[in-house]
Amino acid sequence: MPISDKNRRHFIEVSSALVGSLTLSPGYVFARDLLSPVMTKLPSDSMWSQLSKDVNGRLVKPELPWANISPETVPANLKNPWYLEEQVGGTQSTGLFQAWTSSKSDYAIEAEAVEDVVAGVNFARKNKVRLVVKGTGHDYFGRSSAPNSLLIWTHKMRGVTVHDGFIPKGAPDSHLGVRALSVKAGNRWLEVYQAATKANVYVQGGGCTSVGACGGFALGGGFGSYSKKFGSGAGGVIELEVVTANGQVLTANKFINSDLFWALRGGGGGTFGIVTRMTLLAHDLPSTDGWLYGSISAANDAAYEELIYRYITFAGERLCNSSWGEGVTFRKEKNIIDVGTAFLDTSAEEAMLIWEEFLAPLKKRPNEFNVQIDCKIHAFKDKWNPLVQKSVIMDSREGAPEGYFWWKGNDVEVGAYWANYQGRGIPLVSMKGANAKILANAIFNASRTSIILFQTNKGLAGQPQESYLRDITTSMNPAVFKNAGFVTLASWVQYKYVGIKGHEPDMVLAAKEAEGVHRAMAYIKKATPTGASYTNEGSYFEKNWQSEFWGHNYPRLLEIKKKYDPTHVFYVHNGVGSELIVG
Repeated sequence: MPISDKNRRHFIEVSSALVGSLTLSPGYVFARDLLSPVMTKLPSDSMWSQLSKDVNGRLVKPELPWANISPETVPANLKNPWYLEEQVGGTQSTGLFQAWTSSKSDYAIEAEAVEDVVAGVNFARKNKVRLVVKGTGHDYFGRSSAPNSLLIWTHKMRGVTVHDGFIPKGAPDSHLGVRALSVKAGNRWLEVYQAATKANVYVQGGGCTSVGACGGFALGGGFGSYSKKFGSGAGGVIELEVVTANGQVLTANKFINSDLFWALRGGGGGTFGIVTRMTLLAHDLPSTDGWLYGSISAANDAAYEELIYRYITFAGERLCNSSWGEGVTFRKEKNIIDVGTAFLDTSAEEAMLIWEEFLAPLKKRPNEFNVQIDCKIHAFKDKWNPLVQKSVIMDSREGAPEGYFWWKGNDVEVGAYWANYQGRGIPLVSMKGANAKILANAIFNASRTSIILFQTNKGLAGQPQESYLRDITTSMNPAVFKNAGFVTLASWVQYKYVGIKGHEPDMVLAAKEAEGVHRAMAYIKKATPTGASYTNEGSYFEKNWQSEFWGHNYPRLLEIKKKYDPTHVFYVHNGVGSELIVG
């Protein structure tokens, strides 16, 4: 999924002029033999009619929500993530250059119960139909969209349950219950956070309010603003209910189906089954949430590279701990760092004092550096209260749920067509000593052709032992434990739709922007030889995706895939086992 944190919003705000463009979808669909990605014949009308009966009439024919927009304007609803999620054919992004284009399925099941999901999986398996799963449609790589397919749409499956003492199924009598929240397949993080806050607890999720809380976020690893303290989204999962390829409804936890439990927590969404319920570990609600923000500009290229070096070493030494999250943005073609850093249970005075170690030497050289940094703090219980937060856009549609909002910075992302999107973990060792100078030079060179978001919360080096012991039981790439942060390189254009007259992306500009990101990532990779990425925010075009996304965990993941889905009912681009699909 997805953009999921406050600094990502800042990243978007300072780069809305970047461009993406036209693409052709690969359109993978399965045929008579499930090991072929080419559709030869859809099931007959009578077969679809029977499926409709099996799901009590909840089988529909989706339409793209932007299919009939006029050349003159884009309807306001297409700029509203909550609206798009309510459309069976809607997705947050409209495509990725030379990779995929948002496409409608032939049919969709508007699932309201687990039985609907089972019926859909059984139909797809028996009739060898390409199956697509979508909760919210927040996916950069089109894994919740495909033509000539059956979509299982879990949007209507919602409900949050707070547990004072949750005990996993199959646990021994001596097992102690823990505070937890169970969420269903259609829930979004805003709903979960608001329910958790009312219960005076916190669960580790993403920052974007409309991202699904029971899907690809945690299944792919998942990092939020305070993962340095509470761990990854995957590490916070206690139990799952999952529909597997044979149509069974299984419970997976450390006591039952433990191999599947391990694979689901980090192995990627849409790969091992369809998760219909997820139970998340709850933590004490933090006291305060802070935000340090502003910008630092350098007078020339040499000063900018020095600025990058100073930040890298500072972040490695002082921000690699459980109090800090988010990070900075290195602007494209400009010698400016935009700061958007979060801090937890720390006073504004303490936060500024720590940052003065980095800022004071710069302030002494006003001819070379212009420092404009400030911070603010508020009660953590108000973090998702739109009446307190100022940087929000309310869902003002008639009949919209009360209190639903999205962050202003995410607005440019809604309906965006991506030119390119790539990410890579930054090992702590790359931020120290001589390696820091190499990394600083690489980031400087990369910033000439791409905007770069550097987030300290998306690397688990420096996390407390408590969360580390949870995270090491997941299937995430073990490289994440040596990463002090993560860089995201991207370019996009808002409200662009392939095939919609008057709204087409600019192919020439897209190619230029995409190449700029590719070149920038080449610098970053060379400077981080031990770094790696993860399935949610890597590169669609990654050649060595098995090792890049999962490291030495991949062989075990592949064996579990073969065990639970031997005929590849579930398939996503660069997902576990996808290399076995031929055509």
